[in-house]
Amino acid sequence: MARPTPFHLTPVRRALRLAAALLLGLAAPAGAEEGEVCDPGADTGPVSLIILANGAKVQQLAATVKDTKMVVRDAKTVIFADGRVITADVASAGEHLNKLGWGGRRIDIAVTLPAKRPRLRSSYG
Repeated sequence: MARPTPFHLTPVRRALRLAAALLLGLAAPAGAEEGEVCDPGADTGPVSLIILANGAKVQQLAATVKDTKMVVRDAKTVIFADGRVITADVASAGEHLNKLGWGGRRIDIAVTLPAKRPRLRSSYG
């Protein structure tokens, strides 16, 4: 069976491939010099990467988190000290994670996609 081209991938598979590419990029922090790594917490547990459709949704969800320190915030990415990452820009999130020194942590990925609308049935009568 032929391997599907990116145009034949479902949105979930596309997002997972993008996330996998991000993981490969995280393995080797780009240009990090000794002393430049910021470790806002001693936790080395997994990073939870939540991918949303746009920056407005990222900010809306981030505003609901009240009990955890925010360590990074930009228009499309918010990162909390406990390892939660909410983003609409996976590449930017990867850069932030590398700067934090979190590139070697396991990443759990959640992708939200709009629900499919039911197709209207035409009635012939």
